[in-house]
Amino acid sequence: MRSKIVGWRTIAVCLVVAAASLVVSSGVAPGSLSAASGATVSTNGTWPGVGQICGPGSGGASTVRGVSSKSIDVATFADPGNTVMPGLNVEFFQAAAAFAKWCNAAGGINGRTIVVHNRDGALFNAAQVTNQACQQDFMSVGGGVVLDQPAVPVRVGCGLGQITGFTVSDAAVNAALQVNPEGTNNSIVSAGWYGALAKKYPKAIKFYGTGGQNNPSILEPEKKWQTAAEAQGFRTVDFQEPPLTVTDWKPYVEQAQSKGVQALQPSDDSDITPYVQAMNTVGYKPAFMLLTTQFYAAATVKAAAQAQFPTTYTAIQNWPFELASQSPGLQQLQGIMHKYAAGQMVDWSDEISFSSWILFAKSATACGANVTVSCVLKNAAAQKNWTGGGLAAPVAQLAMSNNNPIPSACFVLMTVKPNKFVYDKTVTKPNSGIWNCDPKGLIHLKSAGG
Repeated sequence: MRSKIVGWRTIAVCLVVAAASLVVSSGVAPGSLSAASGATVSTNGTWPGVGQICGPGSGGASTVRGVSSKSIDVATFADPGNTVMPGLNVEFFQAAAAFAKWCNAAGGINGRTIVVHNRDGALFNAAQVTNQACQQDFMSVGGGVVLDQPAVPVRVGCGLGQITGFTVSDAAVNAALQVNPEGTNNSIVSAGWYGALAKKYPKAIKFYGTGGQNNPSILEPEKKWQTAAEAQGFRTVDFQEPPLTVTDWKPYVEQAQSKGVQALQPSDDSDITPYVQAMNTVGYKPAFMLLTTQFYAAATVKAAAQAQFPTTYTAIQNWPFELASQSPGLQQLQGIMHKYAAGQMVDWSDEISFSSWILFAKSATACGANVTVSCVLKNAAAQKNWTGGGLAAPVAQLAMSNNNPIPSACFVLMTVKPNKFVYDKTVTKPNSGIWNCDPKGLIHLKSAGG
């Protein structure tokens, strides 16, 4: 549920909010889950579970764009310079800078220094900034722009390879010269959490309520989630399509209540607080509520301290910050951010970005002196059981994005408590470390675009 952040739902919300010119503070990865810690950081270019990814070397002559004997120019895309949602995905720039400093301190890519160029699409200039990257950069790593479809022919046309943080449009998801560390695929939904909840609430799931705010960019992914839920036993009794701006959620809550919804996935795609307050006002108490990945944020648990939530879960495919002590890779990420981005909060957007950068560094280092786009992407696509070094659910086999990659089936369910998330092992029913990796959670969509 992380990517297209990355998850269809999150990106769709950002896209629609931009189109509607609504100023919000969330962005792709709303909220922060932990302050950058002072965890011990490797200084020799190794990453837990991955091995040597950065280190000294002699560099070497190159005729490849963006690669010299001493440096490699790399683009990172985001949209912070827009006037609709200022700061959107600026975390990708921060993570790129921190990773590059850490890697360069260990010797870079076989002695070549990583030089990061922040390419700001500002929502509506994706093609323009991609063209700029085409003039200077070797590859694009660890970022993404929300309105990415216009950039695809530009990037592919100029041979700009990419190890992406996220993709949004179908064209971008399936594009050539690209590896997505999450194995994102237009025709497969990873949604095993519905099956896990079906086992916990076999009666409640027969009264499923969901929906999304009324715009094609939101409703298309919402209907894919609905299909995935129904494939695992859910029966929809209410599908709501509220407008983009809702000042009073009470009528929508009352509708769900009147239709007997017991398994609730709210049609509210942004701030959950007013929705839950409306539930409290009318006395609506479903058996459980499911919130998707964008709600794995500090704002959600803060809201749970101010309003009475029903039993509430959020499904994620990044390593939970609450279990950071069990992931040396996540601890190292926190330590790097603490050292090289002091004062910045760390959230799951950093996990997504770092996974891309770790994959790039490992793949480029394996190329030796002869660093080319084809070599880096070939090495990246060959990786098995990729977790970003302990940052995400494992993907069994990476692949080029235009070669039918298979996303991870693995997930965890977190319960929402006042001021904290709690890993729910009982409902998750892990069968691989902390993860539930039941392959039945991969839902193939018959009519998916491609």
